[in-house]
Amino acid sequence: MSKKFFITVVSLTLIFVFSGISYSQSDYQKVQNFRTKYKEIEDSLKNARSFDDVLKAQDNLEKLKIESAPIADLLDKSLYPESYNSTIAKLENALLLRKNDFGQIVELKTQVDTLKNQITVLNEKNSSLIAQIRELQLSQKKDKETIASLQRLAAALRANLLQRDELVRGIVDSLLQSFVKAPSSLSDAERQNIFNKIDSGNLFYNVERAITDNIQFLGVTTLTPEDLSSIKKQHKDFSKLWRQIGSKLSEVYLNKSEKLREISLINSMFEQWNQKIDDEIWSSVDKEFRSKEVSLLSFNDGDSFTTSVSNYIDDEIKNLSVRRKSEALKTFDTFSDSIWFGKIKPVWVPLLIDNKLLSETQKDTIESRIAKWKELVEPEGMPVWIYIIAALLLVSFAIALFRKKEKPKPVPAQTEIKAE
Repeated sequence: MSKKFFITVVSLTLIFVFSGISYSQSDYQKVQNFRTKYKEIEDSLKNARSFDDVLKAQDNLEKLKIESAPIADLLDKSLYPESYNSTIAKLENALLLRKNDFGQIVELKTQVDTLKNQITVLNEKNSSLIAQIRELQLSQKKDKETIASLQRLAAALRANLLQRDELVRGIVDSLLQSFVKAPSSLSDAERQNIFNKIDSGNLFYNVERAITDNIQFLGVTTLTPEDLSSIKKQHKDFSKLWRQIGSKLSEVYLNKSEKLREISLINSMFEQWNQKIDDEIWSSVDKEFRSKEVSLLSFNDGDSFTTSVSNYIDDEIKNLSVRRKSEALKTFDTFSDSIWFGKIKPVWVPLLIDNKLLSETQKDTIESRIAKWKELVEPEGMPVWIYIIAALLLVSFAIALFRKKEKPKPVPAQTEIKAE
């Protein structure tokens, strides 16, 4: 073997070895580039804040598929137990999910915008109705036409409030569903989506406005027990929904003190609304007594109501000895039959008990006082001597009647027999 031939063989060997190393390094780099781009696309989908971000990730995925298709076999070996196709399929599924997410957000935003416009219109109508009602209330005219107008305006306002509150609750409920679907720890993108929903729906303002209008409504119209029962239920449903979302919103706005103050304000407004409804119920109960000229000490809960009624009855019992029997009996009948058993017990007590404003024990306490009052003003039995006199009279009447029937008949005269 010549020296020249040896050098040639060595050179070719070295070239082959270095070419193999270079080729191996190139394959490794290709796989690493694929992994890097895959991760970038995956992260961009997770952190997408808009539909445009998702479309951009889609473009990058298409580019990656074109670039990596020629080395699919290499990637199959390097990604084991995954394969090239399964890895790409994961990204495509993630892309589809994010498209659906943003599609729902776009749809929801359209719905929220529509709701926002409807709510704005109803807010304006409600303001106008409240102003008209107050104007009529301040008017000196109290004729049938004015009263009828007040009733019509109040009915229209009530219907508008219900419709507007239902729309606002719809926005709150859609947010609640977003929290339910979202993981316990929200990403920045998910937080931003929630912020956008709240801002686009003007949520905090509309909840505050709903509560304020409902409180004003209680002050501009006369309400029946059925009305107050319906309003109480409306408050319970709305406040329950808000409590479910309020704590979650506080977590989302943890670093935004202004928003946290708004959430706290709304919480307190719900409490004010509830108290206003309770006050209206107790005021209506008091009007039932005053309509019959029965004045009780002021009350605003079950304890003070029970005490007030009991004190009134106790005072009436103390005054029995200095009042005429007929007057005391009339007062008792008015309180017992006309007010308590005629209106309060059948109409108001169920509403009070259902809403935990009065307990069964408190109701029984009042009725035991009424029973005691009745025993003193209208005893169950009459004195014994009255029964004796009544019995003697009955006996005397019976004897007289018997004697009348048993009078002796006149004896007919006998005919004399003459002697022959």
